[in-house]
Amino acid sequence: MHSIYTEPGKTLFERHQQALTWVCDAYLFYLVSLHRRPVYRHANGDISLNQPALQGFIDSYLMDKGWSIGRRHAHYIDILDLITYMGRKNSDFIDWGTVPALTPRGIRWLNACFSRLGEMVSSYGGWDEYVRKVEGKETP
Repeated sequence: MHSIYTEPGKTLFERHQQALTWVCDAYLFYLVSLHRRPVYRHANGDISLNQPALQGFIDSYLMDKGWSIGRRHAHYIDILDLITYMGRKNSDFIDWGTVPALTPRGIRWLNACFSRLGEMVSSYGGWDEYVRKVEGKETP
């Protein structure tokens, strides 16, 4: 049986990137289904997202925690609802596929990550203040 996340001939890096792409697509579609836009609604304002930003944020967060590429890949696979994705069928007439979905645990984890990001930015006084402090510039 062919497995979609352990394809022979693909390196661990390629499988990791594919799983990360699925996670990001799934979360973006989830956000769009809620808000009609790819934004995370934080109490202090919206966090606009796109796939490259989401990929960089998620992967660098786990990498900074010391997670290996194999552990990150396993985590991404774990938070995807692959059973539903593998058994997908949208139509009997034409079916061009569907988007991957996250497990409820995966949605909670990603929401928690962005909630912490929003709290961190708020503690600095907003995004502009955060960027100034990180770059070492003085406040005008």
